[in-house]
Amino acid sequence: MSTPHSQDRFGKVEQAGVEYIPESARDSRPINLLAVFIGSNLTWSIVVFGWLPVALGLNFWGAFTSSLTGLVLGCLVMGPIATIGTRTGTNTAVSSGAFFGIRGRLIGSGLALVLAIAYGALAIWTSGDAIVAAAHRLLGTPDGNWPRAVSYAVLSVGVVVIAIYGHATIVALQRVLVPVIGILLLAGIFVFAPSFDPSISTAEYALGGFWQTWILSAVLGFAAGPSYVTSVGDYTRRISQHEYSDSRVASALVIGLFLGSFLPMTFGMFTAVSLSDPTDSYVADMVDASPTWYVFAILLIALAGGVGQGVLNLYSSGLDLEGVFPRLPRLHTTAITAAVSVVLLYGGVFVFNAVDSLTALTLVLNAVTVSWTAILVIGAIRHRTAGYDPVDLQAYAQGRRGGRYWYSAGWNLPAVAAWSAGSLFGVLAVDSELYTGPLAMLANGIDVSCIGSAVISSISYLALTRRPAPLAVASPAASATGAAAGG
Repeated sequence: MSTPHSQDRFGKVEQAGVEYIPESARDSRPINLLAVFIGSNLTWSIVVFGWLPVALGLNFWGAFTSSLTGLVLGCLVMGPIATIGTRTGTNTAVSSGAFFGIRGRLIGSGLALVLAIAYGALAIWTSGDAIVAAAHRLLGTPDGNWPRAVSYAVLSVGVVVIAIYGHATIVALQRVLVPVIGILLLAGIFVFAPSFDPSISTAEYALGGFWQTWILSAVLGFAAGPSYVTSVGDYTRRISQHEYSDSRVASALVIGLFLGSFLPMTFGMFTAVSLSDPTDSYVADMVDASPTWYVFAILLIALAGGVGQGVLNLYSSGLDLEGVFPRLPRLHTTAITAAVSVVLLYGGVFVFNAVDSLTALTLVLNAVTVSWTAILVIGAIRHRTAGYDPVDLQAYAQGRRGGRYWYSAGWNLPAVAAWSAGSLFGVLAVDSELYTGPLAMLANGIDVSCIGSAVISSISYLALTRRPAPLAVASPAASATGAAAGG
């Protein structure tokens, strides 16, 4: 007999949401996790993050070393996060109830929703603009607002359809994107190699000096890994904790996040210093400087990469909204978040001309998210021996009070206080086009918002909380049975 969990097949609409996925229904593998986090990053929105350090005034080697340093540290931090979903059988926001309480996990759901919607809009924006620029070069089509609106609509439809189909279809898509877009990006290196000059600086140092700007670039690189923290559980929840070891799942996530970000970011740095007379529009400069055959590659990267990145975020946002409103099925919540993301995109681009503010908003959100991530990392390490109770993690969805994660009326106040302290510092220390905090000059222009928020929240959480007691349940099978009955 078919169950909601057994519908996770390519071309079939996934029925399961954030309820517990029993071991018997988990047929995904670490290789899928690797493919998802490589494929979803091979897009122009991530390439732009490689161009940004050069735009801030660094030459290629300055941009490369700073981004690489931050990226390695940010991806390594994410390793323990991979073990949470395989043990809880649900997504990251719901799983965070083990650390924040079954009501306190709404903090994670809120962060996840905002991040997913904002990043989804950014993915469609950057890829849509690349499509318009490429079509203008190839076909002479207009490059004004109407073509951009049409390109955003085409990408949005593709993203929504695939996100509604769900996990198995998304995994299949990403496994195709990895080799296709990877080869196209590598081809671009050869295209721009003749004009590559690693010593070129295209602008003055954004923060007045090399090291201040280098550290800012490293912070941006560091944030690449934790920015996906809310999406990890969407895929690890379908991987068996008995069939695959923690180290194997964690390695797949870390390598996927690193390669997925490193390849497009390096492409962005390489091409940025290869462009003659660059302007503020990196993608337009790329299209103008490319041979005709590579403009077709830019068009394909924009189409496929935009859908790949957008799907990751929209699928995640649908699950996270379902976590807040458990009576709504995933199909409905995905449609709702899709509508919000599209409205945000069109409003930001055509009504308020606030796309730069949307980009800056993600920097502010990163400072808040890194604080939350730090607590999840510590919690994941602590719970490796203590274990999780998947039944009590579903208490919010079932309208139950009490249980292992009830804490103080559903809130683990020490964890909330630690997150609040780190987030407050991060927001006060951030420096972006949208907002400059009063502590932004605390380190003479060096951006310490993300690192500071992570350190403060980590120290506070360790000081205010104790290791959890070992879980006292009969067996994983008992938990699965209880979760199924409760759902």
